[in-house]
Amino acid sequence: MSQDGASQFQEVIRQELELSVKKELEKILTTAPSHEFEHTKKDLDGFRKLFHRFLQEKGPSVDWGKIQKPPEDSVSFG
Repeated sequence: MSQDGASQFQEVIRQELELSVKKELEKILTTAPSHEFEHTKKDLDGFRKLFHRFLQEKGPSVDWGKIQKPPEDSVSFG
């Protein structure tokens, strides 16, 4: 496979993964209690953005130091 063909293949796979994750996160969001809906939506959007950045990394592994952390106010553990 040529370098151009490999790049096109990787882009197609990235797009499919992002669409799949988006659909799954939307399913999860439908289970959120109404009083927590906005907070849950914000958290899931943050995860989706982090996953997008992860998929944009080039090379055999991810340099975790380059991935930006979400703002402190969007992190919730309960």
